Amino acid sequence: MGLAATTVKHLLLLLNFVFSVLGLALIAFGIFFLISAAENAVSIGESVAGGLIIGLGVVILIIAIFGCLAAIHEAPVRLLIYVGAVVLLILTQLLFLSMASHGTKDGISGSINEGFERLWEAERNESGALAYYENWLHCCGVNSSEDYWIIHHAIPSSCCLDNKCVDQSSVYKVGCKAAFTEYLDDKLLVFKIVCWLLVIGEAVGAVFGWLLYSSVKNQSRRNNAVWM
Repeated sequence: MGLAATTVKHLLLLLNFVFSVLGLALIAFGIFFLISAAENAVSIGESVAGGLIIGLGVVILIIAIFGCLAAIHEAPVRLLIYVGAVVLLILTQLLFLSMASHGTKDGISGSINEGFERLWEAERNESGALAYYENWLHCCGVNSSEDYWIIHHAIPSSCCLDNKCVDQSSVYKVGCKAAFTEYLDDKLLVFKIVCWLLVIGEAVGAVFGWLLYSSVKNQSRRNNAVWM
């Protein structure tokens, strides 16, 4: 195998090592989603999303390990399978990205609205239903602190900086629904960035895999020609 093919092999091994690390990162991120879903009273399908992200991370990890073994052994059939698997993986990730950007947006928005409506009904009956979100996200009410004035409730300490409502300036201005939506958008942004990095890297990996496959096949033909 020539110098160029050796370089491609080493680059393919390096790329698959990076894919393994990113696959593990996705698994950890999916677990974070599941933990977050268990703690949140607002159901937005985080447990399903977490399961899908973990599954994607596991698949990426398996394909990366398979790609490393195929490159090390310079096995043409394995390299061809690897290239095909990477192409399918890229298409799957593009589908996930489309769902994260457009397909689930309306559904998530509807779930957030419904969840906070339930919490606000509970708040009307017994104070403290929103306290967890107010302390966590530094927000007040569903839309703003004015929500409490509308239902003639005093602004709770969870709405204030350090739980001390000294004056109006110490009250959080942002509503919890907007704060929670921003928190979710930040999590989805991390997922999108990791996925796009993987898609770009996997496209390069598929090209390197094909180049190595072609090089191994050509070398095999030359060897057969010499023996003939």
